[in-house]
Amino acid sequence: LTAADHKGIPLLAALDEQLVAALNSGAIKLLRAEFLRADGSETVLPELLRRQELERMEAERGIQIFLTPDEAVAALRSLSREVAGLTYGWGSPDHPDVTGEYLANVRRFLRHPLGEHVTALFWDFSSLPQKPRTAAEDEFFSLALMVMGDVYASALGTIVIRHLSVPARPAELDGEVVILVEKGGGLDGAGAEAELRSALGAFENPRYEEGRWRVRFPTHAAAEEAVKAAAAAGALPGAIAVFLFYNGRPYLARGWTTFESAVSTEALARLAYFPGLGKLLEERLPPKVMEIDGEGPRVAEMEDRADEGMGPRNERVI
Repeated sequence: LTAADHKGIPLLAALDEQLVAALNSGAIKLLRAEFLRADGSETVLPELLRRQELERMEAERGIQIFLTPDEAVAALRSLSREVAGLTYGWGSPDHPDVTGEYLANVRRFLRHPLGEHVTALFWDFSSLPQKPRTAAEDEFFSLALMVMGDVYASALGTIVIRHLSVPARPAELDGEVVILVEKGGGLDGAGAEAELRSALGAFENPRYEEGRWRVRFPTHAAAEEAVKAAAAAGALPGAIAVFLFYNGRPYLARGWTTFESAVSTEALARLAYFPGLGKLLEERLPPKVMEIDGEGPRVAEMEDRADEGMGPRNERVI
């Protein structure tokens, strides 16, 4: 697509310039789709890894996992939606894909006809530096976070692959609770176990980690009750937050995922007022949003309506 096709094409492409800068700097890295699509990929990468671990794997094994910055920018600027951005709900604060279901369904999509054109993948856990981070990685993370929404919003450069369903909680995480604690507070340190037991009741396997505790209750119902009780004002002095380790909250009830879905369709909603340009994109580009969970990859059903207006749309999606 070029200006010769429609004068609006350069204007839409220009909206990606902040994302281009993040790719050029290395703040955001894109996974090489062929790496995940290839036969034997499951053996090389049986589970999702942090960006830093994948970078180490690249260096030690001499394999290509990420696109180079130049390749990533070229993929985005091809204006053919060959970059895919994954939107999904993290399963836990430590690792988003504790069951492996997300990785399996991403691979299934990339091997499906709907995904065969994709050359690059944005997956937050592997595309942005994760904790623990160095000072330089912290800077990259902050830069990436500022433009991450552009990955989903790009009208010409990306498609969005959406995993609406949240995998079922694995049995080994039943009853697991996290307590984030104030630095230097009464709960910050291994010596605070007695105070935790007094406030939360009977639990097993307490583990103090920097900045937090992890404990396990005999049943998941008991864990839910403990989290609910801890939410009461003053119930657990020194705690910043208390929550279940496994996050089973539905996709549409989460903040980040709601934002990602909303910006994914914003350009499509606006193009309803420019039917010529909208028709061109519909005819020349792959569908903008695809569902990848359930029975298999499929084009998402869009809810956007040309006569809806910005106010009603914002209220509906947010």
